[in-house]
Order: sequence, then C-alpha cells, then structure tokens
Amino acid sequence: MSGLIVTLRGIRSRFGRSTLVVLLSTVAIAAAVLVPLYSRAAAQSVLTDTVADPPPIVAGLTARSTALQGMSAAIDQRLKSAPAVAAVLGPPQETIANSVDPHSKLKSRGRLVYRPGSCEHLTIVAGRCPGDRELMVSDRTVERVKIQMGDVLELESTGGSSRSTLGAPPPKNPGYPVVGVYRIGDPTDPYWETTGFFGGSPLNELDDGTKIVDELFTGSEATVLSVPLGRSVASIDYPLAAEQVRLANVPELVRELETLSSDTSIEGVALNIGLLESLRLAERQRSAISAAVPTVALPLVVLCWFVLFLVVAAVTDDRRAEIAVGKLRGLSLGGITRFAVGEPLLLIALAAPLGLLLGIGLTNLAAGAFLAPGVDVQVGWPALLVGLGALFGAVVAAVLGARETVRASIGALLRRVPHRARRRALVVEGIVAALALAALYQLLVGSDEQSATLGYAAPALIALLAGLLTARLLGLVARRRLPRAIRRGKLPALLAAAQVGRRPESARLVAVLTVALALLTFSATIWDVSSVNRLRTANADIGADRVYVVTANDPGAVRAAVDRIDPTGRAAMAVVRVKQSYAGDYVDLIGVDADRMLAVSRWPDKTPEQVAAVAASLNDASAPTVRLKTGRVVVRATVRALAQQHPMSLGMVVSDPGGAPRSIQLGRLRTGAATYAGDLTCAADCRLLGMQVRRYPGDNAPGSATVTIESLELAGAPVDAALSVSGAWRPTDPQPEGQTMAVSTDDAGLTLDVTSETSADVVAQYGDVAAAAPVVLAGPAPADDPDADSFSFPLLGRAPDPVQVADRVKLVPRGGGHALLFDGPSLVERAERSAGLNTDQMSYEVWATDAAPADLGAKLAAEGIPVLYTERWSDRMTQLSRAAPALALRLYLFAGLVALLLALGALVLDAGVTAPWRRQQVRGLRLTGVPARALRGMANRENLMVLGYPVVAGVVAGVGGAALVLPAIALVSIDGGDQAYRLGGWWLPGSLLFLLVALVAAGLVLRRVRGGAR
Repeated sequence: MSGLIVTLRGIRSRFGRSTLVVLLSTVAIAAAVLVPLYSRAAAQSVLTDTVADPPPIVAGLTARSTALQGMSAAIDQRLKSAPAVAAVLGPPQETIANSVDPHSKLKSRGRLVYRPGSCEHLTIVAGRCPGDRELMVSDRTVERVKIQMGDVLELESTGGSSRSTLGAPPPKNPGYPVVGVYRIGDPTDPYWETTGFFGGSPLNELDDGTKIVDELFTGSEATVLSVPLGRSVASIDYPLAAEQVRLANVPELVRELETLSSDTSIEGVALNIGLLESLRLAERQRSAISAAVPTVALPLVVLCWFVLFLVVAAVTDDRRAEIAVGKLRGLSLGGITRFAVGEPLLLIALAAPLGLLLGIGLTNLAAGAFLAPGVDVQVGWPALLVGLGALFGAVVAAVLGARETVRASIGALLRRVPHRARRRALVVEGIVAALALAALYQLLVGSDEQSATLGYAAPALIALLAGLLTARLLGLVARRRLPRAIRRGKLPALLAAAQVGRRPESARLVAVLTVALALLTFSATIWDVSSVNRLRTANADIGADRVYVVTANDPGAVRAAVDRIDPTGRAAMAVVRVKQSYAGDYVDLIGVDADRMLAVSRWPDKTPEQVAAVAASLNDASAPTVRLKTGRVVVRATVRALAQQHPMSLGMVVSDPGGAPRSIQLGRLRTGAATYAGDLTCAADCRLLGMQVRRYPGDNAPGSATVTIESLELAGAPVDAALSVSGAWRPTDPQPEGQTMAVSTDDAGLTLDVTSETSADVVAQYGDVAAAAPVVLAGPAPADDPDADSFSFPLLGRAPDPVQVADRVKLVPRGGGHALLFDGPSLVERAERSAGLNTDQMSYEVWATDAAPADLGAKLAAEGIPVLYTERWSDRMTQLSRAAPALALRLYLFAGLVALLLALGALVLDAGVTAPWRRQQVRGLRLTGVPARALRGMANRENLMVLGYPVVAGVVAGVGGAALVLPAIALVSIDGGDQAYRLGGWWLPGSLLFLLVALVAAGLVLRRVRGGAR
C-alpha cells in the first residue's frame, strides 16, 4: 500500500509529465484500436456505396413474363428460400404494358399500362384515376390525337401478331372509355426510373408519320390482357434497399444469390439479379481496405511506443537522484525497477480504457464526416484484442525506457552521466535499415502484386530510414564540428556541438522528428496527388455536372429538344453514344456538340483554353450544307468525250434526315450542252450529297465521259452548290476497283472526268464535311496499327468512316481511357451520305451544367425525351472520396498529423525534464566567464541543429518517398488504372505552413520552459 501511495504522490508531483504519458499511451492504444474499428466501418461504407451505385431497380431483382398473374406468387415462393436476399429488397413494383394504337386513323402508337400507384405520381388535370376497362391519357395525347374525356377508344395492338387464326374472323377491338387526363409530374422520380415512359412529344414521330403518344394508364391487369392479338410484357421490380445490406450478412447473401443465379428457371419467367456483381466488387474493396489500413496505422502505433519510450526514459532519468537514494538504502534490482516503472505502468493502465474510448470516438467521427450515411461503429473482440496488444506494447516501451537508468551505477546516477549508445542499438538500427532497403527494392522492382502489398508500408519504412540516417548524421556532424570549433575558437559552436554530440537523447529526438515530418509531408503530398486523380476520374466518368440518360428515336430529336430548352448553348448539350467492339475489347464512341462542349463538359487534364482548341479541331465542315426541298430539279451540263456501250445517265445523290442516301435520276447523258431534270420529293429538308454518273444496270463494259455541270436549279430557283469553288467537290474515297474519277472546278463549273469498267455508279461527293472525320482519341487506335493517326472505323453510321486523329489524350469525358470523341451533328450528317445511321446501337444523353434548370428532366420529358436516370458529378466525387484508396489515404493524413504532434510533445517534454540541470549548467558557464551572448548563440545553434536537420530530411524523405511510392499505390480505384502524378496546388504547401507554425510554437515553448537557457 505504501508503494502505491509513493507512486500516486510521484504522479501528483510530476503532473504535467504524467499527463503526457497518459496522452501518449491513450493515442497509442487508440491508434491500434482504430485498425479493426475503422477497417470494418470503412468496409461497410464501401459496401453501401457500391451496392447503391446502380439504380435500385437495376441493382435489385427483376422478373419478366407475359402476365402478372402467378408471377408474383412464384417469385415470392422462390424468395422464401433466400431470406437474406428478401430482407434487402424493397416492396415490389408491378407493371404490365401492351403496345397499342389509340387512334388508328391518325397513325399513332403508345402503350397501354397497368402500374399500381401511378396516379399518385401524376397530376390529374381532368376526371379521375381509371379503374378496370377504363383509360387515363396525357394532356399531350389529348392535343395530338384529338381524344376527349368520355371518348371510347378501340385499341388496336401494334406489338403482337397482325393476323387472326386461319378461317377465324378478325377479332373485334373492345372499347375503353377515357375517364381521366393527366399531366406528367416529375419524370426523374425514382418511381419512373428505368421505365422510359412519356415519350409523347409533339415532335416525336416515326419515319412513316406515326405519332408516338404518352402511356395510356388503366386500372387493372385484365384491361391490358384484353387487347386482341397483343403481346403484353409484364415485370415485377424488387428495388434494392442498399441501407439494408450489412457487412455481416454478405456471406449469406452471396451464397443465396449464387443459388438464385444458377437456377433462374421459373416457368415462363425470366429473372435478372443485379446485386451479386456489386457484392463481388465490394468484397474487392473490403480486401483492399483490410490490407491498407493496418499497414497505415501500424507505423503510428510504433511511433507512439517509441515516443512513449523516450518520455518514460526522460521522466525516469529525471528521477536519477531518487533511484540513487533507493540503491543506497539497499533496495534490490526488482524493488528499484518497481519503484522506477510503477508510475508509468499505472498511468498506462489508466490510459487503456481512455484509448479504447478515443478509438471508438475517432471512428464515429470519421463515419459522420466522410463515410457513407448509416455506417455504425461496431465494437467486437478484434478491437479489444488489438487494444490489449497495444497496451502490452506500451508496457514494454515503458520498461525499456526505464531500463538504462535502473541499471546505471550510483555514481553515474549522481553525476548525471549520459547514457551511451550500445553496440546492440547499432545492430538493431542496421537491421531496421536493411529491412527498409529490402522492402523498397521489392517495391520498385518486384511484381505488381508485391508492389501493391508494400505500397502502403513503404512510406513508414522510408521515414524510419530517413530518421535513423538523420540521427547518425547529426551525431557525426556534431563530432566533426567540435574540434573545428576548438581550433577556430568559436565558443557558441563548440558548446552547441558538445551538447548535441554528448547527449543520445538529441539523436533520438531528431529521429522522431524526422519520421514524423516525413510522414506528414508524404501524406500531404500523396493526398494532393490523389485529389487531382479523383477530380480527373470524376470528369472522365461523368463528363459534366449532370448527365441525364434519356431515350429517343434518333440523335436529331435529342439535339432539337436541347436547343429549345437551352437556346443559349451554355447550360446543356445533346450527346449520342455507341459502343463498338474491336479486337476483343470495346471502344466508346461519343458524339458531342462541339459548339457547346467548352461551356458544358468537364475535361480531364485540360484547361478551358485547351478544350476550346479541341472543339475547334473537331470542326468537320468543309463547305456550306445545301438543303433541298420538294420540287423539279434542273441541271445544265455539257458532255464531252462520251464513250459507252450502254447508255449512261446523270444523277444527283440526296438524303433525308436520318435516312440512307438515295439517287435522283436526271436523264441519259448525251454529247454537247443539254438540260437534265428529275423530280425530288422530301419529307423534310433533304441534303445534297453528290452528283453521279450512273451506269446501265449490269453493264461492265468500259465506258468514259467528261461532264461539266454548269448550274443547278430547284423549282425554278438557282441552288448554290459551290460548283466553281475549289475543294468543294471530291471523288469517292476509296474509289471502287475498276473506276477512276478526276474532279475539277473552274469558272465553267464542276467537271467530272470518269472512266469505269464496272456496273457501279461513279459518285462525286459534295464536301460539306471533311474528307476524314476529326476525332479525339484516348487509348490505342481501333486499327491494325494502334498508333495510327488515320484509319477507317464505323462511328455513327452503318458503314466505316475515314477517321483522322486531331488530338490524343489520356482520358476523354464520359469515355475514360479507350474512346473516340467527335462532333456528333457532323457525324450524323456524314452517316447520312453513306449507308445511313446505325440507330439500333445508339444511346442518348444530355449533359448539363449546374446552371441548367433544376427541372431539366421534366423539361426533357415535356419534349418527348424521357429520362431513364441521372448521374451527378458531385455524387461521383463523393463516391470516389469514400473508395478504398481514399479511405486509406485519409488515415495517412491523420497519422502524419498525430505523428507531428507526438514528436513536438516529446521535444517539449525533453526540454522540461532537462531544464533544471541545463540552467545549472548555464550558471556554471557564466561563473567561468562565458558571456550571455555566447550562451544564446549556443542555444540558437543547438535548436537549429535539432530542429533544422529533421525539417530538411523529413520534407525530402516525404516528397521523395511519395515520388517512389506513388506508382505502386492505387490513388482512386483498387484496379489502379491511368494515374496522373502532379500536385493539385495547396495540400503540400498547406502542410508545410502548418509545420512552420508548429515549429515556431515549439520554439516559443522551448524558450518558455527553459527560461531562455536555449
């Protein structure tokens, strides 16, 4: 009991130092406990983010059939065998639809839909919600096909068979009364997600004039099934409740999902399960976190133990006189040891619960600050076990810290002889250095897997090696300066070198400071670089502030809708996309509006000036587009040197918007000046594509002609087709085998010099587009030569286009590292002059800035461009900041900051412990005649050495370590991928500024503690 009282009195008499021991022990235990707590919380965070990334309906379970009846019961029965899966699925949403014609006389097409709850998500402007055998139509449908309230519509199927059974009379279409009129509410409501409803824009028509109308809602499944010869499509969507997917349930979820995926055979029902792939991706993220977090946190724990060792050593050394008295009184080595380490061990025991609480609190703080919503911190046996391990490590550090003082002789204790570094310490340092160098070698020249494993450990190894070398360098410099200062008579330098050289504590403090500063600098540097990469990855993934994935019939409809919504061109842009396969991989083809690209898009790695230059390089225009309308075409031409076995004729090539090219026959060629004419019919504005010399069908005999086209008229009005403009016309490229064509222009007009030995027509192209389509290329070219600057590849058309690479980049917006980006409107026009648009493979998007209207989705739907789902750049940035690499690097920032504070605390403690005898030393030197100015010079030089060396070495080691380690660390994605290694601007300068402020504060504290002795 008396020993405990002595220990408590000692703690009270040294309250400040005792508090520091408690703080260090608390931080060490908290840092260790943080590993399992933070790892599990971070794993839950990435799991939640990963499964919530796709739309809930896509990520959940979807069943498709031809009828709802019985399908729901079959799915529910199947889910009973998978209770874990059923627990993470939301309430099912049923839908059944049938393609119908609500007004056959006006050629219209829509869908008859039964979807429970639809009236709650629409605005009913007239009438009521429909019941069985009743309809509700949109206000746009009322306007377009002249339907009124109370009308009885006989719906004819357009999606099923058009023939009745042989010998049976044609079925009679039943009548359905219109009992309500609705207006579209918010088409971006998750209720409508992925449905593609509401395409009934006044401008949405098929090529044959069929009007697309909005959905006709009814109140029962039986109504949809009652349409004769219809082909109904029924679906039940079970949206995923991402917040219900918990880490502990993942193994059971995976097992049940694999069972469901392997046996989806329910009679007449097709199942689609989207969650399994998300869980597999989340497991890879969890594995990355589990590997990275302990590697990041362990150096902090070890540093805490080492600083605790220094603190206990300093506190025990301060009790030299007490320990010497104990030895004089005959206390045994065990008694002296208990007396010496009793205080720190009691303080460490007090710190154990505090460290556990601090670790839990920090993890909760991290969960609230930057982890996914709903992540909770679960304290289990791993955290308690790790906490006990950290406590044991703290006890060992305390015992080792007191060991040298306890073993010292009475004379050494009373004379305050500094402890000398033993040979064993040199051996330990050599082993540590060898391990660090071996790990760095493995990191730099080992396999990718080994590099990734060591990547997060390497910074601590580099910092440790830098600390050891800096400490040894400081001792060597001090010993070298001492005789030089004696020879030169430099008293301040002599005293400073003697103080630093004779005290091993100085070397240890320098080592700790160097390690701490290296970790802080490295963490700030790598976080700065990772911030740059998260920004460029978000730009490459999303491409704009907001991206609306929409449905449409052709790219022109999307562009026209965007032009009406945003006539300024500053807030939105229509984009068409195609994914083409090549050489076992896929290439993203992205058609943007070059005129709007600078204002709307987010480009990775490019400044606005560079984006403007890219937009200019995508200009595909060569000559003005010639628009044609219905009318009589008259061409005046002169034919010379006509040689033919069968008659050749003159033709004109035109195209309708979105259609394939077609030829207009103008008459047979005849020698001399003549007039050629033909009738042109255009549903809308046609486009002039070229002039042609037409061969007689099946005629492969040699033929030739020289034709000069002098003028072109349409409906009696002249047409400016640039017949005399140099470069406006060109031969088809490549020229078909067996044909030649020379094209020339002068004041007389356009001259075509043609020879042919095939029956194929010979075409001269009008050059309103460049000979080759300019593109921006990311990744290898889809050609035999991956470095090719020109090649042929199908972009938006059904036939390959000649392509010219205008710029090569690492990443393109919304396309990543393997894509072709081009001017969409130009490529649409280019496709029209060849084989037409490949609309079957096209998908459509609208990119928007934050300045775009918040209800842009509703405006697009009002234009007949329904929104399937929306992606946001801000959401992607948040998701990337919560991915596995970012969560590990955030812990690095925390470790670097705590390491610096620990090192500065050890420095101040050392100053406080040594202050009394340093004052005595200063008084003795003053009595011998050493002037105060020399003593101040000594203090300044010593501070400069103890603080200056770690600053330089720590910054160099941190930045240099980052340069070495960055290629081995995944900064954004666990897969690595393309990464840019450049600073973002302020993290590293900010850390250095913080370091400067901390050092100035430490210097002021040193002067205060030592009373100006230094």
